[in-house]
Amino acid sequence: MILKDTDTAIGIMAFNEITGSIDFFGVHPQYRKRGIAKAFCEKALCELARSAQISVTTFREGDKADTGYREVWGSLGFTEAELLIEFGYPTQRFILQKEESEGRENE
Repeated sequence: MILKDTDTAIGIMAFNEITGSIDFFGVHPQYRKRGIAKAFCEKALCELARSAQISVTTFREGDKADTGYREVWGSLGFTEAELLIEFGYPTQRFILQKEESEGRENE
């Protein structure tokens, strides 16, 4: 998904419907703190509704490169999981465990 303001990409997200993972996510620095990150995340949650859990990796706690993504994931119900090293950089996985009853209203 790409959100644009005229010719400027202000938000980009890539996710995998099969694995239930958000694989790439970024918001243009000049457009941060305007609710774009939350809107993208909510859209991804709808698109990944069939997954039992949704995962994303982001910065570790205390990483100065984090511009608020850990806070966004936490506010959406994601919980901290294992620490990882990805592409030689320390990261942490966050997981949103979906409720078993979600999507089963018609049973």
